[in-house]
Amino acid sequence: MQVSPTRPTRPHRRRSLSSMASLAAATLLSIPFTAHATGYPDKPITLVVPFGAGGITDLIARATGKALSEQLGQSVVVENRPGAGGNIAADFVRRARPDGYTLMFATVGVLAVNPHTDVKVNFDSAKDFTYISLVGSTPFLVVVGADVPANTLPALIKLAQRKPDAISVGTAGVGSAPYQGMRIFQDVAKVEFLHVPFKSGAESVTNVVSGQVNMTFEATPQVMPFVTSGKLRALAVASPHRLSTAPQVPSTAELGFPSLVSGSVAGLIGPAGLDPAIVKKLNAAVAKVAADPKFKATLIAQGTEPAASSPEQFRKLISDENQRWSALLGAGNK
Repeated sequence: MQVSPTRPTRPHRRRSLSSMASLAAATLLSIPFTAHATGYPDKPITLVVPFGAGGITDLIARATGKALSEQLGQSVVVENRPGAGGNIAADFVRRARPDGYTLMFATVGVLAVNPHTDVKVNFDSAKDFTYISLVGSTPFLVVVGADVPANTLPALIKLAQRKPDAISVGTAGVGSAPYQGMRIFQDVAKVEFLHVPFKSGAESVTNVVSGQVNMTFEATPQVMPFVTSGKLRALAVASPHRLSTAPQVPSTAELGFPSLVSGSVAGLIGPAGLDPAIVKKLNAAVAKVAADPKFKATLIAQGTEPAASSPEQFRKLISDENQRWSALLGAGNK
């Protein structure tokens, strides 16, 4: 019986075909993103907010979303994803497709403070996100409930020094701006508070008003109506200067605590790998929004100062704050 000779294999040819297939696949995958960058946006954008509705982050995010919608000619839909101090929202955005249709109104607390707390985070602020622009900075007021026996900031400090952990502080969760204020206050005044986390700043304010917790840090729109009615007492604004929205409240700097500065700094980010053309278009849109007198007036009414930036400036701010909070909340300091 005659046996046909075995045809020799040609591994180099197979490798070549494999390489061509990989190149073709990569090319095909790149086409949708190029198309999106060219005609972006051609459908609604989802703006994820890491805290519940009603807090200062949510209010500013909604104002920003509305203004961006007008600039971009597409709807910007705000989606609240509260929980775990903002980590749930950050993880969601981290895993989203980097096509510019899922963005996050992120705070410094979520990106730079949370990684140094005991709460587990599933993201790397330096690697998992594309930074687009800062939007605004909101100094916070230090407010206490009407039944707290302290009419001034120094009096509150003395009260806390006499009874460690007796003064409870409501926040929007570990890493949130009110939480940052509490930690800075503890570090500056050498006191210890009892931390009580909620899903949003609005919820924490409600609980201070009802007497469930003693104090919080929040923006003027959330607390001044209660201060005016006598249900809350504003002891200071955690800022180098007084606010036009609460001119009667002294600043922490004039009370002798210049390093007690706290507030919410927030901006736009997207998943890592966002097309530079999309980033450029969004950054330009934010710059136009921040310069608009109507938008400025809206933010100022919320006690917030517009603060547009380049992507690089936003990234550097997060990097610097990461180092700061690593030192403040590092091993042995939590």
